[in-house]
Amino acid sequence: MDYEILIVSAVFAALLMLVHLAAPRLRNLSLIAHSGFTSFSGGFASAFVFLHMLPGLVESKEAIGAVLAARFSDSHFVDTSVFLLALAGFIIFFGLRRWCRQSPGRISHNSRRTFDVSIISFSIYNAVIAFTLADRIAIDLFTAAVFTLAIALHLMIVDAEHEAHNGIQFNRWGRYVLSSALVVGWGLRLITGEHSAVTAALLSSMLAGALLLNVFHYELSEVSDARFGSFLLGIGVGTLILLVIFFLEASIHISGTT
Repeated sequence: MDYEILIVSAVFAALLMLVHLAAPRLRNLSLIAHSGFTSFSGGFASAFVFLHMLPGLVESKEAIGAVLAARFSDSHFVDTSVFLLALAGFIIFFGLRRWCRQSPGRISHNSRRTFDVSIISFSIYNAVIAFTLADRIAIDLFTAAVFTLAIALHLMIVDAEHEAHNGIQFNRWGRYVLSSALVVGWGLRLITGEHSAVTAALLSSMLAGALLLNVFHYELSEVSDARFGSFLLGIGVGTLILLVIFFLEASIHISGTT
């Protein structure tokens, strides 16, 4: 793996780790403490998912399709495989949440189990995010930076929701587990090196579906007191940043070919 990509991915992973560790203090800042911040974060993340991650699935199709084509003759299945993986990521996270809520037992027992399962699932979620950082940077540094920003905003909401659910346990060990998962994911990508391109593409596809569900649940649900104006502002800011990046890159590409 390129040394510069490795360093930048380590910086991005460290920033996400710091967001988790410093989240309680960051939430005291006036801008972040504003009631519309949650919806703004959801809008920003939604813009990134729809304008970059979902279109990016088409690029992932080549790496995954090359593997599947050797085993399956149905070209339509190969073409839709990345979207099936995104759907799988969506279903897995939704299923985990429903399973925790519907299982019988005492309220206190269910609450603790829900918290434990949530920490485990989001640890995997964080590890996947860190695992795919290097590949995102290799494709485009600027969109990888926007991805990191979107995820940072998203993780602050996830952090707040976990603290509200079980503040004692989350402050005691949960937050550190989620932070450590980022290091684990980055470390696994370092160990696997260039041989994990297909794995990264597969995980990126599943991450798109999982991120979409979690944005809808944490930032845009009625429970989080969603504000439509702040949501639209987040979409507008995220869309504008991405469009500027796309325009500048297209201009550079055109000038480079002439």
